Amino acid sequence: MMAGLRKTGYTNKTSERYIINAATIYTGVKFENGQFTGDLHGATSGGVTLTIEQEYRDIEVDGTGHVKVKGNKVLESANATITANMKEITAETIRRSLNGSIADASEKEAPKGYKVIKSKRYLEDGDYLENIAIAGRLSGTNQPVVAILDNALCTSGLELGTEDNNEAVIEQTYEAHATEEQLNSDEMPWRIYYPEVSTEPEPEPEVEG
Repeated sequence: MMAGLRKTGYTNKTSERYIINAATIYTGVKFENGQFTGDLHGATSGGVTLTIEQEYRDIEVDGTGHVKVKGNKVLESANATITANMKEITAETIRRSLNGSIADASEKEAPKGYKVIKSKRYLEDGDYLENIAIAGRLSGTNQPVVAILDNALCTSGLELGTEDNNEAVIEQTYEAHATEEQLNSDEMPWRIYYPEVSTEPEPEPEVEG
């Protein structure tokens, strides 16, 4: 066995670096007075998924077709999404799925207190959320790991299925979108805040004899 190489990647710090349990979704997240604040998006079922896709292209140069060349790759496209099954369903949940309109229904069309939600032909600036974020917990610090997507828009549409002995869920996928300023500064409209943890394992105790 080669000296200096371990049999496993597990160390006495490993258990402090788990992102545990299901994440929670927030909108309008800000950092104020030393902590993150935001509005709860609603209860979910089956966890939450953050996906950041980055596609790269190799520049075609004669004589390099047989091998990948360091420095000859460029980022072709990038996209970030948050996907969750919303179990807590409100009229606003449905409106956000459709990027539609919502208003009080008239007493001629529905009982008092009902909302009417309609699809729209054209998107408006107000359909984009300022941001949407997921917050998980790091086992070693109990501090949140926060991923924020700017100018988020639900692009998954609406599918609402019901069945006996179960509750309906709505799957929502939100995509991040860059502002003009972010585009011109080559800044991606997403970021991840990760709490500080020790990067080195503590020394193994020496065993006498």
